[in-house]
Amino acid sequence: MKPWGETKKGLYWGIPLALGVLAIDQISKLVAVQLLANGRRIILWENFFDLVLVYNMGAAFGMFQTLIPPWRHMFLGGVAIAAVVAIVTILGRTGHAWLIVGLAFILGGALGNLVDRIRLGKVIDFLYVHWHEHSFPVFNLADSAITAGVFMLLLDYFLNPEGGDVG
Repeated sequence: MKPWGETKKGLYWGIPLALGVLAIDQISKLVAVQLLANGRRIILWENFFDLVLVYNMGAAFGMFQTLIPPWRHMFLGGVAIAAVVAIVTILGRTGHAWLIVGLAFILGGALGNLVDRIRLGKVIDFLYVHWHEHSFPVFNLADSAITAGVFMLLLDYFLNPEGGDVG
């Protein structure tokens, strides 16, 4: 059995990192709303990367947009809250650096989109990657953090195939 301080390492590092991701996400969305009001589009890299304001009523990449609003809000909010509880629980049980950072990124991203959903009933997206007419769904920094976090979880899994110290 590990000493108490060692088992809580994930919380000590993970929660502040997640709150930092949340803050950066929310600030970026406030700036995007100001810069991209009234349908304005900012081309950063011709035929590849633009900033454009989109309000996403569904989950990542527009999934579940067809659900009737009260059910959509309850479902997506419930999934986010369950993810937050699960991630905080796992953070309290681990000391692996990649796992802590990955979970913190996912937690911060989930909280960023949950704040939008609670505050606005929709998520602010503004990063648009495309190649001429072929495009990826518009996303935000919270979505990017979640994606990076999943990558780090996979990295931790392959670097620690025996399962690490979560338990």
